Order: sequence, then C-alpha cells, then structure tokens
Amino acid sequence: MSERNHRARSSGKTAPQSDDHGDHLTMDHFPTRDEVAKAEAVKAEHEPHEHGPHPMFDHFPTRDELRDAEAHFGIEHMPDLETAWLRVERHLNETGLELRKSDLLTQLTPKFSDALIGDRLQLKPWIIALLKALFRSRADHRTLSSAQRQQFNDAIQQVHADGSYQALAAVHADMSHNMHSSMGAVGKQRFLPWHRVYLLMMENLLRSKKPGLTIPYWNYAVDKARPDWVWRPPSVTRPAPGASGWLPDTAGVNAILSNSGYTSFTEDLEFDAHNQVHNWCGGTLRSPPTASQDPIFWLLHANVDRIWDLWQLNHGGTPSLVGTDAIMDPWTQTASDANDVIKLGYSYK
Repeated sequence: MSERNHRARSSGKTAPQSDDHGDHLTMDHFPTRDEVAKAEAVKAEHEPHEHGPHPMFDHFPTRDELRDAEAHFGIEHMPDLETAWLRVERHLNETGLELRKSDLLTQLTPKFSDALIGDRLQLKPWIIALLKALFRSRADHRTLSSAQRQQFNDAIQQVHADGSYQALAAVHADMSHNMHSSMGAVGKQRFLPWHRVYLLMMENLLRSKKPGLTIPYWNYAVDKARPDWVWRPPSVTRPAPGASGWLPDTAGVNAILSNSGYTSFTEDLEFDAHNQVHNWCGGTLRSPPTASQDPIFWLLHANVDRIWDLWQLNHGGTPSLVGTDAIMDPWTQTASDANDVIKLGYSYK
C-alpha cells in the first residue's frame, strides 16, 4: 500500500465534533479530515498497514478531516436526449472526430455517417452499446411509482433470503480492498472506480431476480429525506438522521463538479458528498464495515457514481493506477474498464 499524503484543507464548514480516539481512527464512523491528518502523522513513523481491517475505517471522513417504460420488466426509463448527445460527443472526440450537435442538425456528414455505420449499413458496436446503456438508466428514486418501489424491495428481499445479498455486502467490510481515501493515495484513486464496479455487481444480482431493474439514486443535494421506503433487513438500524455529518447542497455539488483534476474532484466528492452523507444517515450506514448491509447504501452510491458520470461528461481525468492497484479486486474489472458507464452497460437519467 502506498504511503498516504493527504492535505488538510478547510471546506468552510464546521465539522461535527467527534470523540477523541487518540492517534488512530476507530470503526464507528467515517473519519474527519483532521482525524485523518492526525493519524497520517503518526502513521508516517510506522510501517504501512498492508492487510486486514484498517484502523482508519470507523467512519466516512469530513472535508476538514479526511417513470416507467416497462414497469413489469423493471425500473426502465426513456433516455434523456441532451445527456445522450453529450455521450455521443465524448465518444467521437475520443476517437478524434470532433462533432457537435449543430453538425447533425445541418447535415449528416459522410465522416459522421462513417463513425456510426459500418459495412452492410450496420450500426457500429459503440452506438449499439450506447443505445443499450441509455435504456438501462438509473433514475431518481422520487420518480419511481409505488409498483417500481415494491419491485426494488422485492428483489432486495429475494437476494437477502438466499444469502447472496449478505455475501456481496461483506465485500465492503474487507478494507484490504483499499477503496477509500482514508487508506492512502492509492485508496483515493480507487474510491470511484471500485465503488462503480461494486454497485454494478449488486445491480446485476438484483436483475437476476427482476430482469430490467436498475438501482435508483438518491439525489441528497436536493432531496433532504433519507429514502426509508427501501426495505430494511432485520439486522439494520436506522435511527433518526442528522446526529452527525451533513448533506451537501446544490451549490456544494456544483463546486465539486467544477474541479478540473480527477484527484481534487475525487477528494471533494468523497469527503463532502459521500462520507458525511453516511454519517448523517447514522446507524448501520455510519460505519464502513457495516454500511453496505443497509440497502440505502446502493442509492447513496448510485448518486456518488452519477456525480462522477456528470463530471466525466465534461472532463477527461482518470485515476492514476498501475499494476494490481488498477484491478478492482475481488473482481477482474480494471479502473480503465470502469472509466465509462456506457462501456459497463448503463446510464443515468
């Protein structure tokens, strides 16, 4: 594991007071930036912690410290055409063909036609993948009908009943996967791609029970109510939210999206629009080893992933990962595989 070298920066917010646990972090909440900095100062005097549970994973750190397309098939949604065009632009620009919507409105140029259509007038594989992903779209949970909500809960209960939910949730309790910034520089780079793959694994598991279903997202910047309609397993606790942590507002998310570099964007997103959301929710969601046991975890992380996807539509930064660090263990997908939601087969509405 690489040496961690976090900067303690001020966010302009007053972080909630946390218990004094000494020079390392406990497992009861996600740590603040000040707690991370303190632990890092002590950590520099010792050998890196390579295996097993990490002492810094007791909470998600603060910045100041560290509708219905096919209801019976699932939560499917018609694609948003403006966002779809941004995705087309992104692909074409990556292949060296710069094109804007105005070009298509004026004429279908031969160059553009060649990019979309291959021999025998067949659509190119990338446009087929785009169309498939646009129809496997994740939606704001507030737009779901009561039938769609019930379908999501039914799927969660079915995978919980056969034990496959618990098995997948247990992966997040294994901190050797190095998937949070509080684990160091490599963990910061892995945070977004690792959780993107993890989220997809759960969605695929749910679709094995309810084909066509997608995990909805909780846009907590504008929706200040925890989505407690989501089924709660017997072992999960959900106390009244707000005892610690906070929810970001729209201005805060926009500020995060304004970051030009991947690392600074990731740091702000994780600290300001992820960690403290977990802490604000409280209960099972507050502690990293248990957070994924609560199915609300997936709605929270779908929104984190959505924010990353929005950033990617306008920025080209990618994680700085090489070798085994670039493999999103325990799966085989790499950070490069996770760089584009379209390549993974889904999108956001």
